[in-house]
Amino acid sequence: MSEPLVLINLFSMPAEMVDDFVGGWEASIAAAKNAPGFRGTRLHRSLDPDAPYPVVNIARWDSVEDWQAAFDKYFSGPGQRDDAGQTDGGWGAVSAHPALYSVAHVTPDPMASPDAHS
Repeated sequence: MSEPLVLINLFSMPAEMVDDFVGGWEASIAAAKNAPGFRGTRLHRSLDPDAPYPVVNIARWDSVEDWQAAFDKYFSGPGQRDDAGQTDGGWGAVSAHPALYSVAHVTPDPMASPDAHS
């Protein structure tokens, strides 16, 4: 199987919503975890309280079709994309900016190399 695609989803929201958003993440993606092609996710929280995107999700999907099918089934409706391609994901004042990527280049972790300790 080829390397999975990477979904990078930038979330903008008022600062006072970040704690609740992060706390509710697992529940908000529960249904998608069993979707065909879903390979896991990591939710990142900015250390900068003034970051324009205080929360970023990095997920892996087997294909564009798998991601689109899951998005259409679990995350559309109130969160349908507007003309700018943005969605609120059903989270009200939260704005999501999802896009799929493939790996263009890898720089290995030098600390993971067996030669790094010689």
